[in-house]
Amino acid sequence: MKYLKVILVLASALVFAACTANKPIVSLGLVADPQYADQPTAGKRYYRESVWKLKEAVDTFNHYKVDFVQTLGDVIDTKWESYDSILPVYRRLDPHIENYHSLGNHDFSIDSTHMPQLLDRLSMPAFYYSYTRKGWRFIVLDATDYAFFSNPFHNYPLDDVDGYYQSTQGQPNHYAWNSAIGRAQQEWLKSELALAESAGQKVILFAHMPLLPEEDSHNLWNGEEILTIIQQNPSVVAYINGHNHAGSYHFQDGVHYVTVFGMVDTEISSYAILNLYKNSIELKGFGNQRSFRLKM
Repeated sequence: MKYLKVILVLASALVFAACTANKPIVSLGLVADPQYADQPTAGKRYYRESVWKLKEAVDTFNHYKVDFVQTLGDVIDTKWESYDSILPVYRRLDPHIENYHSLGNHDFSIDSTHMPQLLDRLSMPAFYYSYTRKGWRFIVLDATDYAFFSNPFHNYPLDDVDGYYQSTQGQPNHYAWNSAIGRAQQEWLKSELALAESAGQKVILFAHMPLLPEEDSHNLWNGEEILTIIQQNPSVVAYINGHNHAGSYHFQDGVHYVTVFGMVDTEISSYAILNLYKNSIELKGFGNQRSFRLKM
């Protein structure tokens, strides 16, 4: 009987160790481009359906007890009033799950008089910011920094905005609905990455616009500048974004570039849970979002 108890204790310890080994260090929910609007479906965009899709995503995040949720921009399609219908869905998150947003181009598809209230409406501490969890630093970039659609608020010299735009002449991303990350934000990003390096933290970057692959028509106007910063910082593990609703995955110089499938572009929904382990990251997709596990 004594030996049986010992065996049972050892077996329990092994099971516990296995469960602990399989448990992610950090788990987070990802949502890209709900783009809610009270308007009929147009092509592949099911605008009204984003409310129930987001509810399903929130219920899933609660079930898996994620640490936090990061939305990658374009909560709405147009109109300030659209926020009144879609943002309350996030309140269904369990109290321990924190909720973060980044800005997308459609978030600025509102009357310009409301733009000064945008950060408060999305409960964002700043246009770009960071937070840390268990040895990881998460950096939220403002990909809408220099853009025609956001300039009624930022009021940068129009020649500066147009300079970024014109630099893409003849390239796939030469569209006015794209944008650039300016010098001030780039310097801030460098300082954040330096802090992560000195603290021994791994880094994940979040933004709305993609950087890769090069032929993506949705890419940031000055993506090469941001890629150079990333390539100079070995602490960066992944860059995760929305904007291109088709989604994509690209690997370059040790960094994973993930575009999350747009929630608005499907009848069934699309969202993901990102699990971070010591030596790998797992993207668990739901709906139209594919799943994959990536080594670090």
